[in-house]
Amino acid sequence: MRRIKNMAFLLLVAVLVSLCAAPTFTLAETGTSSSSTTTKNGLIKKSGKLYYYKNGKLVKDKLGIKIGSSYYKISKKGVCTKVSEAAGRAGVQLEKIGRASTNAKTLKKAFTWCSTSIAYRSSCGSPSSGQTKAAYYSIFGFKYKQGDCTVMAATFYQMAKVLGYDAKLVSGYIISGYNKDGSVILAKHAWVTIKSSGKTYVYDPNFAYVQHTVNNNTAAHSGYKMTYTKTGKKLQYTYYSSKKKLLK
Repeated sequence: MRRIKNMAFLLLVAVLVSLCAAPTFTLAETGTSSSSTTTKNGLIKKSGKLYYYKNGKLVKDKLGIKIGSSYYKISKKGVCTKVSEAAGRAGVQLEKIGRASTNAKTLKKAFTWCSTSIAYRSSCGSPSSGQTKAAYYSIFGFKYKQGDCTVMAATFYQMAKVLGYDAKLVSGYIISGYNKDGSVILAKHAWVTIKSSGKTYVYDPNFAYVQHTVNNNTAAHSGYKMTYTKTGKKLQYTYYSSKKKLLK
């Protein structure tokens, strides 16, 4: 009997030793259990803020990134902020284009992408109920790399906004011809305006597309940072508001 008691005691000691040697687990703020040796991946919440880890490394400084089915921007310190699909796709495209040394140079790269990488397509559908034109047409352009003047303008508009510019997507008209009596024939058009130093400048990706791709006129004005009033002999459109009022 005494021998049996000694064996039981030794067995109990062995069990206690094995429990003490077992690895410990901690509960992360995300609400999931993980061992100290597990590589961090995905969104992790710390002190009320979201951070994104990929292969164990904190991702920082992203104008746009898709995580799961949602889009985010990430600060230089790694804080993630959820953004709209339109803004997210614009940020992702800017990252693909590659940021330049200054915002102004990055803006020019964005304009070039909109005027050279989007193939012309006349039928682009229309926004659904509650969706803005800027959101719908920019998403269409980023997704399909095709579109008309509105798509080209909307994609540039979204990228300019992501870069911090006070951009506006403008819908109006341009001169497409003249009647026999000399009156103008107007066609619907879309472009972007950005104010700088008190002046309003026009950014028209479709104009650049037409001049360089359709007319093969590499000497024409680029369509980048123009004014409404024609200056010198530089080629550009004559713009009219949505109410068909000459803009100058």
